[in-house]
Amino acid sequence: MKRLLLSTIFLLSVTFCSYAQVTIAPTSLFIDASSRFGSYMVINNSQVNQEISIEFVFSYSASDTEGGRTIVEDDSSTMQEHSIAEHVRAFPENFVLSPGQRQVVRLRIAAPSNLEDGTYWARIKNRAAPETPPVEIAQDEAVSANLGLIIEQVTGLYYKVGDVTTGITVDEIRTNMVNDDVMTVYTDYSRTGNSPFLGTILVSLENEDGNVVAQNQNSTTLYFDGTNSQDLNVSTLPSGEYTLRVRFETRRSDISSSDLVQMNPVSSSTTITIP
Repeated sequence: MKRLLLSTIFLLSVTFCSYAQVTIAPTSLFIDASSRFGSYMVINNSQVNQEISIEFVFSYSASDTEGGRTIVEDDSSTMQEHSIAEHVRAFPENFVLSPGQRQVVRLRIAAPSNLEDGTYWARIKNRAAPETPPVEIAQDEAVSANLGLIIEQVTGLYYKVGDVTTGITVDEIRTNMVNDDVMTVYTDYSRTGNSPFLGTILVSLENEDGNVVAQNQNSTTLYFDGTNSQDLNVSTLPSGEYTLRVRFETRRSDISSSDLVQMNPVSSSTTITIP
C-alpha cells in the first residue's frame, strides 16, 4: 500500500505563561543593570519530549481612542530608544526536556554602559514542540491523526537602569452606554516618567451615599500615552447621578511589589447620569 507522510503542525501564540504542555515561571522577569543577570524556569508537564527554543524580540501594546489594544512590532524608532532585545543572551537557547523535567534558563544582558536611566524591555518567545514523528495518513479509508502542537509563550523582560520612575496623568474620563445593561468607561491618560506602568486600573461607580455599586478592575501594562476601556454592569442601577472614579495603582497579583516601578496611586473622578 502506498502511504503518504503528512506533517501537520499548529502554531499557537499565547500571552499567558502557563499551558498544560509547558510552563514558564515567572510570568515577567525583571533584571537590574547592577547585576545584568537573571533566570527563569521551563517545565515540561507533558508526556512526551519537548524541543524548546528561545528568541528575543521587541514589541509593545498600544491603544486607539476607544481603548482597543494592538501589538506593535515594527516601530524601529521606538525600538532603538527602548529595546533591550538585541543585548540579551540565553543559556541554553535550544534544548530538549523529557516528561516532568525542568530547565533553568539563565539570561545575560550585555547592554551599553551609557544607557540613560529608565526601563528597557523585550519579549521572550519560548517555543515548545513535541518530539513526535510526522502524521501518517494512508490513501485508503484508514486515517491516523496525530497533531504536533507548537506552543509559543511570550513573556516580558524588563531591564532597569539607574533611577526608574513611572506615573499616570488622567486627561479625561468618557462614557458610552452600550445598552441598558453595560456602560463602557474610556480613560484618556498620559504616562509620565521613564518606565512603563505595570499595575492595576480600578473603575468604580458610587451612588449619592458614597457606596460602590459597580466595579471593574484590570491588571495591565501601559507603555505610552493612550486610552483604557473597561465595562461596568449597570443593569440593576436606578436612574440618577453617580460618581465615576478611575484609580491607577502600581500593584499586581502576579508580580512582586519589589519588582514593580512604584508610584503614588492616581485617582480621578467625574459625575455621570444613568438615564
